[in-house]
Amino acid sequence: MTNNALPGSQVRTWLNEFCLRYFQLRDPEGTLALLSPNFISVGTGDGEVAVNKEQFRRLLRDELQAVPWPLSYKIDNYTQHQRATTCWDCFCDVHIGLEQPEYGIHVIYHIRLTAGFHLEGERWFIDTMHASEASHTQEEGEFFPLSFALQGTSQINRSTQKELIEILAQLMPGGVVGGYVEDGFPLYVANDRMLQMAGYQSYEEFSRQIQGLVINSIHPDDREFVKMVVAQALAKGDQYEVQYRMKRRDGTDMWVHDIGRKTVADNGREAIISVLVDISEQINAKKDLEKAADKDPLTGLFNRKAGQNRIENAMHSSGGYLFVIMDLDNFKQVNDLYGHQQGDRALHEFAALLTHTFRRTDILFRLGGDEFGVFFSAPRDLGVLERKLNSVVKSYQALTQKHWPAARSSVSIGGVYGQLPREFSELYRTADQVLYEVKNAGKGAVLIRPL
Repeated sequence: MTNNALPGSQVRTWLNEFCLRYFQLRDPEGTLALLSPNFISVGTGDGEVAVNKEQFRRLLRDELQAVPWPLSYKIDNYTQHQRATTCWDCFCDVHIGLEQPEYGIHVIYHIRLTAGFHLEGERWFIDTMHASEASHTQEEGEFFPLSFALQGTSQINRSTQKELIEILAQLMPGGVVGGYVEDGFPLYVANDRMLQMAGYQSYEEFSRQIQGLVINSIHPDDREFVKMVVAQALAKGDQYEVQYRMKRRDGTDMWVHDIGRKTVADNGREAIISVLVDISEQINAKKDLEKAADKDPLTGLFNRKAGQNRIENAMHSSGGYLFVIMDLDNFKQVNDLYGHQQGDRALHEFAALLTHTFRRTDILFRLGGDEFGVFFSAPRDLGVLERKLNSVVKSYQALTQKHWPAARSSVSIGGVYGQLPREFSELYRTADQVLYEVKNAGKGAVLIRPL
């Protein structure tokens, strides 16, 4: 499997490929090629537990010696779930058949199968297989019909169940953490993978850091949301799914995808066991894409759409505003006389001038071409802002005289201020009319009018 993306429609295809190679073709190497190096399987007989691919290879070899014949199979009641961006789980019923008339063998066997897929490097693999008998058990030493099926829970003693859960918890792709269904979710369990993800050296250190409460491992801003999601989900059933920020030991945030289920602990208390998958890379990549989509690539300022959206949001929460349009006069001459590379440099340096002059809370954006916009929310002193705008005019004039004197480029600024919210289209139109007055009066000046 070499695809970097595994569409949901292909999950069943890969599961079917595994069944084909394993049951029908009885192809051990072809089957093993689909498995992660850390593939985990649990068999139906004592000792049939493989915690990596090499152990599964030995189990498979022994099984094929005992039952070398091809097996038929049929997948029914199939469903799947995307656990995280690069992780899929699927569940189905599998009907397995063996026909050997000469030996008097006619067997139909039914199992319930769960499989997990995840990305390792640039390849997709099957990393877990878990099956259960629905109605009957398997004799000791019997390999047929499925060596990786989990024995019926009624046939496994409590100690063995705990050992198997510990193996699964340590080797699954995500970390495991559990808390009692009580105020603050008192810590019940945490596996080594989860501790490593969060940067802790030991379970004891983690417990001390969170004061014994799982809720304290969650970012303070996300705690109420997580509690709400868990409560609503558990009120309807026994499983929930949520994404939130978890605090690492060093104080940084880690985004996790959390799938949890209610259970009953050994001491009889209700508890939640959940699998946490670190999705920080995917979340950060998404944020970077969103940020890039908002920015003008040449100047680094917001683009027109992003600027407009931010102005419309600020318009309804500010106690007044000032909006100005800045137009670079004779800018075409910079391109014509000095080349487009120098024209791009002029735009970039003008944007840097705006960034240096105004506050981070002011909305600076490129309207398009050689036109820029600035929105000031709740300005306290229009006189101060007008002086800053005039300093932009003088600084740009000095810049053009130094680098592009023959172009005689300047900047004209027209703006409007008011108290009542306005649509961006109206705001732009009225500011543009003021800018037109500046240009008709000789350019290179600032004019602000009430709206």
